[in-house]
Amino acid sequence: MRHTLFITLAIAIAAMFSAPPLAPAQASAGEELLVPLARSSPVDEYAGWLLFSRWDGERYRLSSWHDGELRDLPVPAQAQIFDADLGPDSKGRPSVVVSLCAGSCDLFVIGLRVGDRLRPVRNANTNGHDEIAPTVWKGRLAFGRRYGADKVIPYTKLLSWPRARRSERLAGLPTRRCGAVDPPDCRRIEETRLAAMDLWGRWVAQSWTYQPDSFPGFRQNEIRLTNVSRSDTRQVAYMTTGLGGQTYLGPSIAEGRVAFFRACQGDPGGCSTTNSGAIRYRISNGRYEIDGAVAAWSDWAWSGATAYRVTPDYACAGGDPGIPAEPCGIYRRQGLDWRPIDAERVR
Repeated sequence: MRHTLFITLAIAIAAMFSAPPLAPAQASAGEELLVPLARSSPVDEYAGWLLFSRWDGERYRLSSWHDGELRDLPVPAQAQIFDADLGPDSKGRPSVVVSLCAGSCDLFVIGLRVGDRLRPVRNANTNGHDEIAPTVWKGRLAFGRRYGADKVIPYTKLLSWPRARRSERLAGLPTRRCGAVDPPDCRRIEETRLAAMDLWGRWVAQSWTYQPDSFPGFRQNEIRLTNVSRSDTRQVAYMTTGLGGQTYLGPSIAEGRVAFFRACQGDPGGCSTTNSGAIRYRISNGRYEIDGAVAAWSDWAWSGATAYRVTPDYACAGGDPGIPAEPCGIYRRQGLDWRPIDAERVR
C-alpha cells in the first residue's frame, strides 16, 4: 500500500516539475517597487528599514534599504542567501543578527549606523553545532541549534548574559506528529527544518517544515507561537505541501498579531483566495483574518500597516519567453483588506 502511494506521489511530483509554471502576475494596484533586485531574496522589516540579500552578479551581499537609500553592510559576501533578521537593539535602534557559516554556522550582530562592525555572539555560539534562523528584539536573541538532520531545538538568550549562563530552551515542534497523515497514526518527525523565526517582545513565531517518518512524498508545514518565559507552544497554522508548492512565507509579529503568507510557488492555481494570501492571527483571542490572494511570491513581510513582498523566483529568472514579467524586486503595499476567516481554513 505504501509502496503504491510512493509511486503515485513520485509521478505527480515529476509532472509538477516538468510542466511550465503559470506566468507571474503583474504588480497590482497600490503596490510600488522599492528595491530592484537581480535575484529574489528573503526580506525583513523593522521601523521602515528593510533587510535582504542582494545578488551583485557574483555573490550575495547583505543589504539594507531605508528612505530610498540602499547600502551593503560590512558583512562578507557569500554564495548563498543570508540567514538574517532585522530588529531593535537594546536601545531600540535597528540592528541585524545573522548566521554565517565556515565549517559550522555561528551568530553575529551588527548595527545599521555607518561605522558599525560585525561582532560574534560569543555567549551563544557553540563548537560543532549550527546556530540558525536567528531573530533579535531589544538585546534578546532567539535562534535554532541543529543537532542532526532530524533535530533542531530553538533557544533564547540575552546578549548581555555571561557565556557561563546557558541559553534557555524554547518550545518548538513535538518529536512525533499524530493525525498529520493518512492513516492518522503517530509518526516520528524527520528532516526537520526551522525555516524562520520572528521575535516581538516576549513572543516568538516559528515556521517549521518536516517529513513524517515512513511517509514519502509531500512535507508538512506549521506556523507555531511560543513565549520566552513559557515551555508551551500553540499551532497557529498547518498544511501539507502539495503539487502547487504550497509554502508559508514569514512569519512576522506586529500589533499583537502573528502574520504570514500562504503562497503556491510551484503553481499558483493550487491556491485559493478563500484560504491563501496574507493571514494574521490575534494572539489575545485566537481570531484569524485574511487578505486573500493567489500568488507565487518568494517572500513576504508585514509591519502592521504595510506589507512587503518579493517577486517570484521564476519571474526574477526571466519568466516565459515572450511573456512580460514584472521587474524583480521588493514591493510595498499599504492598507491590506483584512476580513474574518474561520480557523478551520488555515489549520
